[in-house]
Amino acid sequence: MQPQERCNLLNYMMIDCKYTAEIGTDWDAPALRALLARVRKAVLVAHMNADGDAVGSLTGLFSLLGRHTSARLTMLLPDGCPEDYRWLPHTDLILSGKDQPTECQQAIDGADLIVCVDLADLGRTGRLADSLRTATCQKLLIDHHEHSQLKIQHSEFHLEVVDPDISSACELVYWLFRDLYGADAFSTDAATSLYTGINTDTGGFSYSNRDASLYLAAAHLSQCGIDPMDINRRIKNTFTPERLRFFGHAMSQLLELYPEKSLALMTIREEEMRRFGVESPDLTGLVNEVMKLKDTDCAILLREEGDKVRLSLRSKTRYDVNRLASDLFGGGGHQRAAGATSRLSLADTVAKVKRHLGLLAVTCCLLLATSCRDVPVVDLQPAKGDTLKESLIDANRTIARSEETQIDAYVARRGWQMQRLPSGARVMVTHPGTGAPVQYEDTVSIAYSVEALSGAKIYSSAIDTIVAGHLQPTRGLDAAIRTLRRGDRAKVILPSELAYGVLGDGHRITTRMVLIYDITINQ
Repeated sequence: MQPQERCNLLNYMMIDCKYTAEIGTDWDAPALRALLARVRKAVLVAHMNADGDAVGSLTGLFSLLGRHTSARLTMLLPDGCPEDYRWLPHTDLILSGKDQPTECQQAIDGADLIVCVDLADLGRTGRLADSLRTATCQKLLIDHHEHSQLKIQHSEFHLEVVDPDISSACELVYWLFRDLYGADAFSTDAATSLYTGINTDTGGFSYSNRDASLYLAAAHLSQCGIDPMDINRRIKNTFTPERLRFFGHAMSQLLELYPEKSLALMTIREEEMRRFGVESPDLTGLVNEVMKLKDTDCAILLREEGDKVRLSLRSKTRYDVNRLASDLFGGGGHQRAAGATSRLSLADTVAKVKRHLGLLAVTCCLLLATSCRDVPVVDLQPAKGDTLKESLIDANRTIARSEETQIDAYVARRGWQMQRLPSGARVMVTHPGTGAPVQYEDTVSIAYSVEALSGAKIYSSAIDTIVAGHLQPTRGLDAAIRTLRRGDRAKVILPSELAYGVLGDGHRITTRMVLIYDITINQ
């Protein structure tokens, strides 16, 4: 069969095959076509931390609207185009809300239509959200995420084309413009962008592919002058040496596995990223690497970002991560891929996730068998009701006594004269300061390093600003600081229950770790 015959056969299949997509019934194709014909200046925008689907749908729309309308088009991304996708057509024309705020504002002010793609609400446009919300022009949403009833009732858009049963924003754009302008609507540039987004948002066609319409869309796009093999190569071969090293470090050092629940958690601190020379866009695809574990059904990646924690959730069959993200932090997405943002600290976010998933009880039981090798193991299996409670209390007392013995031996070896506070923390001033005593709710700057009883360095040269009396989760350190003066340098030893307890910090501090702080209260 000749190429042209294959294309004609494909077009026949696309029109008549029962598997072609139907984009809901709530939108009016003639009205949308008329709206687009009237537009003179349009702004196209996708979400912050843009992925392949966001950049693909944005540049795909740019190509399609440029071909089928006379509008002057401007593309915006809150933090610019990530390096991984700068090879896509027209990405050199994307304005960055971070680096070009004035130009972005001017484009929004002059627009008579704003088209938002691949986002459930304007909040996901980050630094551009306020300007987009106050814009008085018409707003069109093209999205494939689940929308809550509350969002539907209080929509920020005049017209919505939303279908959560479609794999990606790029596939939705494909079917939308096929419906509006026919099978010949797609230039090579548009097809390149849309095929890329479909590929990346389905993990190379390995998930979010419930309907055969996905493959029909991809097949048609592949006949529009694109090179699918080259696109696959560009998608996959994006690693710098720093990024590759960080992925290896993350998989070997930052991954927690819970086989009994088919769960995997990965926790990433900003400090860790700086040490390896990587940034947020470099983490794209990391959670999908975790999903390659054969016995893992759900993977959750938690990433520290300033005063927030970003969560990426993926699942295969067992977990509904859209609901999980919503229940935890009001996030959302799809049943198999979702995201959320936590305003809690990283440690508190990890703790909340583990509590919600029922991992803490598992951790406690595992600790009795694994964390303190020199502590007698308590058999909890026969225990029920109050007997189980008493066994856990006895086990914790045994572990606490063991830690006290280890701390006493550590202090004696060094000849330190330490004050033991009522809480159980030990404090010794090594260089007295001359400032005022630290009082409850004082804001103070501290510099500190942390090590384990073994002498292994955990954190060094850390600086933080705290409010005395509100330092969490290390309540023992908080109490110790309030015995010091501004300018004091001191050693503080915390039993694990006064530090990070059975949880650890999800990073370098493991379960039941006694911590030694070398801390200075800055003047």
